Amino acid sequence: MRRSFPYSLMLIAFFCLQQSSSAQILYKVNFHDKNNAPYEGLLVYFNESRSYMRISYYSTNNKYQVVDVKYKSSTGTFNDGSTYFFMSGSNPRFITQDSAGQKYNPDHFIWRKGKYEKDWKSPSTTDDPNLKYESELPVDSFYQVSPYTVSETFLRRFFWDNEPDYFSLRKLCGLVDITNINPVNTSGAKLHLIVVANTLIGDIGPSCKADRDKLDYEFRSVADALGVGYEKYIVDEDNFNKTDVQNTLNSLRPGRNDMVVFVYRGHGFRWDNQTDAYPMMDLRKSNYLPIDKTTSLALSEVYNTIKNKGARLNLVLADCCNNYVGINQNTTVSFLNSQADNKPDINKLKKLFVSARGNLICAAAKAGEYSWANPFGGFFTLSFIQAMKEKISYFNNSTSTWNDVITYSTKLAKDKSSPTLCSNCTIQSGVSYVSVTY
Repeated sequence: MRRSFPYSLMLIAFFCLQQSSSAQILYKVNFHDKNNAPYEGLLVYFNESRSYMRISYYSTNNKYQVVDVKYKSSTGTFNDGSTYFFMSGSNPRFITQDSAGQKYNPDHFIWRKGKYEKDWKSPSTTDDPNLKYESELPVDSFYQVSPYTVSETFLRRFFWDNEPDYFSLRKLCGLVDITNINPVNTSGAKLHLIVVANTLIGDIGPSCKADRDKLDYEFRSVADALGVGYEKYIVDEDNFNKTDVQNTLNSLRPGRNDMVVFVYRGHGFRWDNQTDAYPMMDLRKSNYLPIDKTTSLALSEVYNTIKNKGARLNLVLADCCNNYVGINQNTTVSFLNSQADNKPDINKLKKLFVSARGNLICAAAKAGEYSWANPFGGFFTLSFIQAMKEKISYFNNSTSTWNDVITYSTKLAKDKSSPTLCSNCTIQSGVSYVSVTY
């Protein structure tokens, strides 16, 4: 007889997959409960606030059952100084039709790390909301599933063939021949990526370096998918200074059909008498250097400079604080960021990058706020990549605009900085202006 709280495996390679953000990541699990009854799960992961798992098993009367469970994340610290990452299950819903009268109490999953330990332990399951250690059982195994290895037979073990997510997963896994791509003129177009990253600064340097590499990979992949040219301009390491930033901007010569993406990753601040809503970029690679007009540059100035270059689409982003000089915000809290690279819906991607015309500026923090980062990247940068991928995915049933992407990015970053996900953070809600037509 199956116990009231089933032990299933949350299929997340949480702390060992930290290289790039991606949406709709698939994980496969085979597990047993404490009575040795077998279960199989498929997790579809979007972000810290949104994921679900389909769990299949045979009931006591040997009927095949599938249940859908929603998951959200939280982090925290115990009294002994150890930390945890907790995923709570909720809203169980039977997918199979012969489940009348049955109940499924959702499982919870926890990762632990001792106060002086570097690595996280393997996840465990628990039915105790108070997270008592003695109530936990270790999971059996978990692994990430490459979409290219998924078959329709496998998907049918968890989905009815008329469910919207079933159709989305078939497209995601390459099981549908996509022939309805709308032709859009990309002749001679080029995507220009400018990344200014303070990779040498002592506190957030590793985080900035991680974001520099992620951004290069993501936008190079976008250019490849669109069939347009790609050119990157990186200002980092010993070249991280105001002169090199201005020289880079001066050398930018985009065509009228080109796209320009500028991203700043470093410290930010605002002057005491500043009225501009957007932050100043701190262009010092050492905190021992003076902060003045020769070592700083307004994000708004960068925006106006790029906008006047005449490209068709201009995106100007900054992942930095927007508060007083000398206050740095960093945390060790981590989030799930997978190496998987799923197929985008090219029609949605083309609307964002090829059909769009206009300008946007967005900073991770509004006036008086801090922007948070962990060793694997800035909360806003991670959220922006997550949001962009979700909006161009097959799971998104409508086409999205840049306003949708920016709104969702700031929401995800706000969620990451909330007390639920980061106990030592303060909320960052961001500031933006979007003027893009299609």
